[in-house]
Order: sequence, then C-alpha cells, then structure tokens
Amino acid sequence: MLETGTLPTFAEILDELCRRPPHRGGRLSNTEIAQRVNAQGGSITDGYVSHLRTGQRDNPTLQTVQDLAAALDVAPAVFVGGRRERLGDERPRDSFPGKLRQLFAVVHPAGRGPYTPEEVSRAFADKRDYGSISASYLRELVNPPADRLPNPRLKHLLGLADHFGLSDEQGPQAAYFLDDRLAETIDAELDDYVALRDSGVIEFVTRMAEEAPHWSPEVRRQAVDAFVQAVHTGDPAWVFPARKQK
Repeated sequence: MLETGTLPTFAEILDELCRRPPHRGGRLSNTEIAQRVNAQGGSITDGYVSHLRTGQRDNPTLQTVQDLAAALDVAPAVFVGGRRERLGDERPRDSFPGKLRQLFAVVHPAGRGPYTPEEVSRAFADKRDYGSISASYLRELVNPPADRLPNPRLKHLLGLADHFGLSDEQGPQAAYFLDDRLAETIDAELDDYVALRDSGVIEFVTRMAEEAPHWSPEVRRQAVDAFVQAVHTGDPAWVFPARKQK
C-alpha cells in the first residue's frame, strides 16, 4: 500500500493502480496495460510500462500520462497526487496551452510585467530539480503550431507548477495541468489575485509585512483598523505607519 502523509512518486502510483485497478477486478500486467493503451489509439510497449512502474523511467510525456489514465479508468491528475475519479473523456493535453498562457499572463510579482520564457528557462536551470527547458520550447508550449498539440514531460509540469507558485508543503501541484475542473477553480482564484494586485493591495500587504516587526501592538491595531475602514468605506484618508515607530 502507498504510504500516507507523503506524496508518492509516479512509479508508486502507477504500480499501485496496476496492482489494484479500479473497476477492473484483479491486477493488470504490463502487457495488459500496453494492450489497453494501444487499443485506444496510443503507443506504448510493455517494457516501457515496466520501466515506469519500477522508476527506471520517471519522466513520461503528457500524452503517456493521459493514455495510462484512460487505460486504468482514472483521472490523469491521480499521477501527481490529484483526483482519482475519472470524469468522462479527460484530455489534459488539449487544454494545456491555455492553462500555461493563463499562468504566464497573470502570475508575476507586483510592479512588473509577466515573466519571459528566458526567465522561466533560467529558473529551471537554477533550481535543477526538474531538468532543463529552453525558452524556444516554452514559446512553443504557450503557442503551439496549429497542427500539433504540445507534449511536455512530467518534470516540465512539475517545474512550471513550482515556478508559478502552484505548490504546497508536499511540493509542486501539477494537477492544475491535468485536471480541468481544478484548473477552473484555481483560475477563479487567480482572477481575484490579479484584482488585488492591480489595485495595489498585494504591494500594500507586502509592505505591511516588512514594517510590522518594528511596530508596537498599538500601531499594529491601528494599521489593521485603518485598512479595514478603508476597504469598507472607500475612504483612503489614512497614513501608513512610520518606519520603526515605537
């Protein structure tokens, strides 16, 4: 059984699903999994399935993740710790470019424009946890040719989720790229974030966090009360507390 409390690896999740497939009865062999994928129009060998299950290969493409999920009758997001229940014919490869365009467009620090592909490529190189990705390939992922869907690898999904802040204590939450229903929820939250950032609230809260350690309890209370009053009444006539006020 998978260990609880930690995010299992792709190999552990795939192996568990093959041993205990939902709605399929007994365990499925590597050959049976490959046959199911190929019968549905995919292309995979039983040897590659074996390597994925044992962790000898750990960086499948998005198409492979999608094909394995369909063969096992699970949601693609299950392979990154997300939803297990499959909802119809889920094809995250189709929706990937739009999701990545959304992240590029809205997720960036206040006071500057969107990240460039060069910046994201350098972030991958600096972190080293997710391999490398070129700026030109990032551009192709965002705006793929009309006749070809992008097919990023799993580590690309993890690295992009990490770079754009889709993470928690367990690590990057790449389910955003594999679960359209989850992506709709996150996109709505991103819209709220953009509204707060564009109105200056994010910058203000950041400044408050920098100044707060120097304030007395009374100054902190006054700052919170003034901010709440400004939000409720629309009255901006208040003064930000002075630096290191005692």
